Amino acid sequence: MSPIPISRRHILAGAAIAVPVGAIALIAPTEAHAAAEPGPTHAQQVVTRYFGILNAGMTSANADFTALATVYAGDAALTQSSPAGVTSVYHGLDAIIGFYVTAWQNLHGITWTQDQIRNLASDVVLSYEHAGRPAQPKPGRCAHLFKLHRSLISSLDWVTFYPGVP
Repeated sequence: MSPIPISRRHILAGAAIAVPVGAIALIAPTEAHAAAEPGPTHAQQVVTRYFGILNAGMTSANADFTALATVYAGDAALTQSSPAGVTSVYHGLDAIIGFYVTAWQNLHGITWTQDQIRNLASDVVLSYEHAGRPAQPKPGRCAHLFKLHRSLISSLDWVTFYPGVP
């Protein structure tokens, strides 16, 4: 059987149909693709869990931050910078929990709400929040930069850039 000769006219006629169809497939997302919006990454889920624990501790009656051991590595570091220009570093889980207990003593009842969260890398998460009490007219503003290792926070840089009105 001999091959069927293909003329330039056949090629151009095929391209005239194939190119627009291909372009539509590239431009118009399928329903399955549109429905498959990416959910939070695993690292973002750890960060969200951290804020749940932080808020539960800050509203607790006894400054209970023991659940932080489920999201922090034992040898983690917390660096906290205030609007007053004071930066403090806490090393190890005991020192970090001590920081949160002291924060509870000074800020009992304040809770944090995430405004934006995004991964800078698979194990690095940046979160912007506002923080305050329910009746507080102007909430504080802060950002947390989390570095995770094996699904635990290995370092946290926390910057409060607007203290709000207590």
